[in-house]
Amino acid sequence: MVRIGPLQLTETWTYALVGGLLALPFTALELWRSPENITLGAVLVGSVFAGYLIERRGGNSTATGLRAALIGGIPALWALNELLWTITNIPNPPWFQGASVAMALAFGGLVLVVVAVSGALAGRFGGWLAERRGRDGVAGPRSRT
Repeated sequence: MVRIGPLQLTETWTYALVGGLLALPFTALELWRSPENITLGAVLVGSVFAGYLIERRGGNSTATGLRAALIGGIPALWALNELLWTITNIPNPPWFQGASVAMALAFGGLVLVVVAVSGALAGRFGGWLAERRGRDGVAGPRSRT
């Protein structure tokens, strides 16, 4: 456990923060440069890195990758702000604006699900890489149990 003031972070959260905060500025830069074409490649790299690090310590790489992706993918939700602003400024009947806002929020939820699942899979891949290299960082034969 890592202690930051009154907070205690588990190793899973510590490595998720490392991977997520590593990806966060690159995701924000990508969104700033081209909000229509977000690839979230940095989020996947951060999740692989977090999964690799936690697996070497014997932790859960899938959960760590998922958390790292959610942290690193936060800027992807900034595009939702612009969409909601556009919806509210177009003159439409209230029922249509309400339905449009509901669809935009559903789209934001879908984005979070895609980012989370991608991060979990990337973290699992990072864990697999760590297993292939062994705990001491040297590739060796895997035991079959």
